[in-house]
Amino acid sequence: MPRWLSWSWRGLMAVTTASVSWSTACGVTGILTAGFYILTALATIMYYRRRVFSNAWDALLAGVLPFAAAAFLAWIVVRSLQAAPASQRLSVAAIVAVGVVVMPVARFALRSEFFQIPRECASREP
Repeated sequence: MPRWLSWSWRGLMAVTTASVSWSTACGVTGILTAGFYILTALATIMYYRRRVFSNAWDALLAGVLPFAAAAFLAWIVVRSLQAAPASQRLSVAAIVAVGVVVMPVARFALRSEFFQIPRECASREP
């Protein structure tokens, strides 16, 4: 095989590997971002929980719409994970597993001040 062809092949393999790595990173980032927005929508419902039960308009704006958005994003995440290659699914699973392990360590072993902050809630009146 000519030397120039060997180098061309190596360059092609490097570009292909970088492309696959970039695609995996972007896919994982999108799925994790959707998960972050799901948690944000649920946190919004929890913060405005008193207003959700005060009248119908607030129930729609602070309860139903954020919940519908979270449900829609959850559906997108599930469908994305079903269609994702194994490398993306394993990456997402590893990131979530590390988070599940590190959070109790931060709370109980390191006694992080974050977990000592009292929960807040919006008042019933706007």
